[in-house]
Amino acid sequence: MPLLISTMFAVMVFLIVLGAFLTILSLPLSDVQKFFAEVLLLAGYSYYLHKKYKIEFYYGMLMLKTKEGLGEIDRIAKHAKFWQHFIDTFTVLAYGMLTLLFFKHVKLRDFIQGLLLLFVVSLFILPSIYPIALSVIGLPYDGVTKVKVGGGADELVFPLMIAGILLVGLATVVTLGLIYQAVLTLYNIYLNTFGGAAHAIQPGAYLILPGINIPFIEGVIALLLLLFVHELTHAILSRVARVPLNSAGILLFGFIPIGAFVDPSEKILIKKSKAEQVRVIVGGSAANYALSLFSFILLIALLSLPLGAYDSGVYITAAKEGLPVQKGDVILAINGTYLADYDAYLNYKETIQPNSTLVLTTQRGNITVNTDENAYIGLMVQPRIKSSYSWYIFLRNLFALLFTLNFFVGSFNLLPIPLFDGHRLLDLALGEKLKPILNIITIASSLSFIVALLPWLLK
Repeated sequence: MPLLISTMFAVMVFLIVLGAFLTILSLPLSDVQKFFAEVLLLAGYSYYLHKKYKIEFYYGMLMLKTKEGLGEIDRIAKHAKFWQHFIDTFTVLAYGMLTLLFFKHVKLRDFIQGLLLLFVVSLFILPSIYPIALSVIGLPYDGVTKVKVGGGADELVFPLMIAGILLVGLATVVTLGLIYQAVLTLYNIYLNTFGGAAHAIQPGAYLILPGINIPFIEGVIALLLLLFVHELTHAILSRVARVPLNSAGILLFGFIPIGAFVDPSEKILIKKSKAEQVRVIVGGSAANYALSLFSFILLIALLSLPLGAYDSGVYITAAKEGLPVQKGDVILAINGTYLADYDAYLNYKETIQPNSTLVLTTQRGNITVNTDENAYIGLMVQPRIKSSYSWYIFLRNLFALLFTLNFFVGSFNLLPIPLFDGHRLLDLALGEKLKPILNIITIASSLSFIVALLPWLLK
């Protein structure tokens, strides 16, 4: 009987916290206000569980440790050659031709495979990331979905971009992009402070919050899978290098899983060869990239199914700030022309003239918008799915989140910032003699990351 009462009390407390969590999500607050309100709620719940059930507490998070499953990890790690080739190939995806300079253990076959994979990713995956992310993540939209390339020197831009990515890899591109975004943010702050025609600068980094800027259920599932493959691969490569694992487990913030961990023996790991250390460290991001690519294939396959799931009109997934339309609106007609489906929208879009006025018929009534000099409306749309195909919408959101979040996390984890895997990798790559260069890159990247978050925190 005492056990039953204790269980019922625990369930009641959980339901109260869950109810408060959902209530905060429904309040008319900004994302940042909701974020800090949820943090206070979940931090309090974590502390309560720590005191009540003696769960290990780590900076506001609960650590659930176990030794279960470590034997299965050992069994998987027996296929050492496969895992070494797999990680070395994705190391090239992350660092491009710089791999030859910094990670000389990578064999020629893996280098060529990785370079081909990087080329395919640059050509097909990178152009798809932003549009797909906008459809499932609450990111701001600048109103432009593509760049028009004209004649002359402009024709060299795309091949030069591909060549640059092949040269330095995704990790370096993300690092340079973050620094560039931080410079733009600081420049915009300067213009706003001392006068001048400043334009809005979007944040270069965001916190991904299920229920706030991504769908709650699909978001939680996607984050769990992301964390699982990331830490599992770290564990497998640790065992491939014969580094013992002390434990494994998950991190909870309140009732939300926000991380997973394996606990390899650091004392033994740092005594291993540079190649073995690199493989262990890069393993998490490699797994995220692999899951991202696999999810992209699943998403394309799902979208290609001839199900008859599409309804009339198109669904707005993102709108430029200041437009009278919003994410979630459905455009049924443009200037009186009925949109039977997504193809009808694409056909009409080809007829839209620069600097023209359009009347959008939506479920909220008629809304007038103007196009810019490039005939852009400032919208991103996708086919409208019939409500009876809820399973299709669920899978589409899940695959889209797995694709985008794994790609983002795999890339950001390689930033040369303390506590990120990228910092340890750069330390190994540069060595003790080039420590001053590591310190400069670390400071620049860390400050850029903080600055890139400022627009999100201050909005």
